[in-house]
Amino acid sequence: MRNTVQTITVLSAALLLGASAASALELKSGNDKVKVNLYGEVNRAVMYADDGHQDKFFHIDNTNSETKIGLAGAVAAADDLTVGSTIQLKWQSNPSEQVSMTEETIAGAFAEDIIELFFDFKNAGKLSVGQGSMASDGASEVDLSGTDIVGKSGVAKIGGGLEFYDAASGGYGKNDGEVVSGVFSRRCCWDAFNRITSDGLGKINRVRYDTPTFAGFSIAAAAGAEDSTDVALNYSGEFSGNQLNAVAAWGNPGGDSEYAQINASASLLLNFGLNLTAGFGTHDMDELPAKGDDPVFTYGKVGWKCDQLFSVGTTAVSVDYGIYKNGTALDVDQKGTATGVQFVQELTAYSSQLYAGWRMFSLEDNTKADYKDISLVMTGARITF
Repeated sequence: MRNTVQTITVLSAALLLGASAASALELKSGNDKVKVNLYGEVNRAVMYADDGHQDKFFHIDNTNSETKIGLAGAVAAADDLTVGSTIQLKWQSNPSEQVSMTEETIAGAFAEDIIELFFDFKNAGKLSVGQGSMASDGASEVDLSGTDIVGKSGVAKIGGGLEFYDAASGGYGKNDGEVVSGVFSRRCCWDAFNRITSDGLGKINRVRYDTPTFAGFSIAAAAGAEDSTDVALNYSGEFSGNQLNAVAAWGNPGGDSEYAQINASASLLLNFGLNLTAGFGTHDMDELPAKGDDPVFTYGKVGWKCDQLFSVGTTAVSVDYGIYKNGTALDVDQKGTATGVQFVQELTAYSSQLYAGWRMFSLEDNTKADYKDISLVMTGARITF
């Protein structure tokens, strides 16, 4: 019965997506005062990966901006108050951060992403209640390059399920940090490059408040499930045709966590197309091993955007580099580096993007392991409505 219900849900949503994309159906609310919008996107790609021991092609859903569908409603309850709600579901088959050499087919399923209501006061800020972004969500991923669909500071969202091959032991080692024959291996890209998530505390059930914007600055604070709390300072401003966006956030994940998470990023887009982006994240650990260090990552990107190269839309290219150091429960000095090149072509008339990218993951530590580099190439398309 459960499978039947899931199948009906998927088919219904697919029909709704198809009809909306084809004919731009206008939704009418049961209340004439309420404005309702249907939106969504489909984002599919082909990825080729080589871990130095084997290689494979994958057909994936791009987790940098996954396939989703949403329904947003809002009503002007008063001259200075808008009340609204959002229901957003995401759907991925073969998520780009989960596929691996041993699991290239992962069945798709709908999952709730945002289910919230909000009260937006014109002069007093916005209050949001329900499942949605904590204040620190995406705090390390501010990016004006136009290429973040291919590569951003959360590098493991593409290829995170791939495993490092240890040439010294002739295998892939252990994925749980266990020492085997003197060799320590955090073999999975996700473990090595996403211990400090670039998404901050992400999306959970919470209450969030955003202040009005003053001189480009605003503050957000949230309290969520398992006593999680966070706060973020945001800035967005334009001067002489140049755009600067930045955010710094602190978060307490709550639960049994013994650390505070700090995320920050900034992106500058100059009026002639050159752009610079930087991201940072760390865990401020309360309890560390005697010789341990706080896990930390630093990320940088240089890009260029041009509106005149092709008449179909903006062209964006970039290169990026990140260093990801992970503190562990063992005396292991581990460092991962991620290098990438990105290309995105807008197709403005079709509300679409074509993209391609290359990424190389490298991992080293002070054990006897000899990890081979993992390289991947991805090309795909996203259509939004």
